[in-house]
Amino acid sequence: MKFAYASLLLAAVAAALAPNQQAPLPFDDEVSLLAQAPTRPVPGKSPVAICDLDAPQLLDIKYLKISPNPPVKGAELYIEGEGVLAEAVAEGAFVEVEVRYGFIRLVKETIDLCEQLEKADRACPLEKGVIKFAKSVELPGEIPPGKYNVIARAYKDDYSEITCLTAAVEFPRA
Repeated sequence: MKFAYASLLLAAVAAALAPNQQAPLPFDDEVSLLAQAPTRPVPGKSPVAICDLDAPQLLDIKYLKISPNPPVKGAELYIEGEGVLAEAVAEGAFVEVEVRYGFIRLVKETIDLCEQLEKADRACPLEKGVIKFAKSVELPGEIPPGKYNVIARAYKDDYSEITCLTAAVEFPRA
């Protein structure tokens, strides 16, 4: 499940940078979702880290790998992982996602988790236990160079936290 979130996390960067998106809201006054607290890297080879370390989380990631690492604009990004889900997750689960380019917020939205899982060839309910995940995501070639900070917090319908994931991805100039 966390892999679906990790995929969602990295896909959020791709979606935010896709052409024809609405203009970002610069220097917005709303509270950012970006975690200020310490993080712990996810085991494996990826820029993804676990945030909200003091909060109980229902998903324990065993590993997460992405290829290529770091991600490359215009290339296919392959994401693979495994974790253990402590409780089943049913309809009504959601993810709060925020993507920032420096201080500029590109995306801040709440996404239906089950709808996103369907796009990743999964379906709700997700049963508790071991979950394996593998998915490819096409990153747009039009991603402007720079550093992007992403955070995704996933919750069950009762607001218990499933996971909090964050990543910083930098796309260099061509």
